[in-house]
Amino acid sequence: MEGLAQIQGLLIGLIGWAATAVLTLNSTKLTRADQRAMIVFSWTLWMIPALGALVYHNLLAINEAAFYCIGTTLLLGIAVSVSSIRWRTKP
Repeated sequence: MEGLAQIQGLLIGLIGWAATAVLTLNSTKLTRADQRAMIVFSWTLWMIPALGALVYHNLLAINEAAFYCIGTTLLLGIAVSVSSIRWRTKP
């Protein structure tokens, strides 16, 4: 139970990012490329405070949190890019 209380910031970050992604995908004013970019960059915006909570509770060093945030953002960006190439329709 104590472990769950210490990682609540990470859970809030994941839930917030998922909600932001759903709202972004349902937006009709954004192009598909803009939607993909918003999803990737909102990941960074939600993970900074989520990982900050782990650093605050001394579960993660600040350097590790920064590298984790950078690494996961790059992986998410690559995954979104690959999926957009694969699912692109030909005119």
